[in-house]
Amino acid sequence: MQVTIYLDVVFFINFIADLFILVMTGIILKQKMKIVRLMAGASFGAAMLLPFLMYPSCLQGITGFVMFTIISMGTVAISYGRKNGSLFRKWLVLTVFLFLLGGIMNCLRCLTGMTAIRISAWLLLFLGSGIGFFFLIFFMKKNMQREKTLYLMKIRQGEKQVVDYVYLDTGNMLWDPLFCKPVIVLGEKLATSFMTEEEKEIVEIYKKKGQLQYEKVLVCKSQKNVCFHEIVCQSVGNPSGKLLCFLAEEISIHGLEKTLRRQPVAIAPSILFEGKAYQGLLYKECI
Repeated sequence: MQVTIYLDVVFFINFIADLFILVMTGIILKQKMKIVRLMAGASFGAAMLLPFLMYPSCLQGITGFVMFTIISMGTVAISYGRKNGSLFRKWLVLTVFLFLLGGIMNCLRCLTGMTAIRISAWLLLFLGSGIGFFFLIFFMKKNMQREKTLYLMKIRQGEKQVVDYVYLDTGNMLWDPLFCKPVIVLGEKLATSFMTEEEKEIVEIYKKKGQLQYEKVLVCKSQKNVCFHEIVCQSVGNPSGKLLCFLAEEISIHGLEKTLRRQPVAIAPSILFEGKAYQGLLYKECI
């Protein structure tokens, strides 16, 4: 009895099976998946098995185990690399899935009488639906995060604490060159609510004269901690200007584990936030 083997069909079946297993491995181990690398890894695994169709005995015994290990290790290395976990751990999970998938496909062939090609077609449909659903959830989650623009921010300065809402302004590109950090903009009313009387006086003088009075700054008892200084700013349609800036001891944002210490804060006129639900502008890199 003569058996005809179509290499393209064998490659297709192995490619779909390898791709499915690689995706499942990535989901279980929470790996960063790139479709190009996954397809390259699946193609490598499927192509490396084709020469052994001529010599099936090579896949038996110790030689077969060694060849299987080399091919599967190469498949994992191409698809995920060494980052985010050891290569052996990824290979072990992939091997478990491979044996489970092989058992399921053989069971389906015995129970339904379907050919391996039909089973692979159903597997491809299932894989495509799963990947589509995964990306749909990913983009929905990303869009929901984009829509969240208001954050509750708590500022601690010495023994004083204030809490208010700030707006995530993606156009806010203020940067403090003195401390090499992004700048959060707060309305004057909120910024002065946790200041000492001496610090408030410095802010008031700056508001009236448009420049720092260094004789006042140098004798300020808290200057070592607040570090009053100026930064250059520019808004759309307006010429360049300056803003009074200082350091907030500690800023925490509700819902985020990140705590900002000695964070540069710029003081803007309160009129900019009048009638609004927020009293400041948050720099995107602060979250």
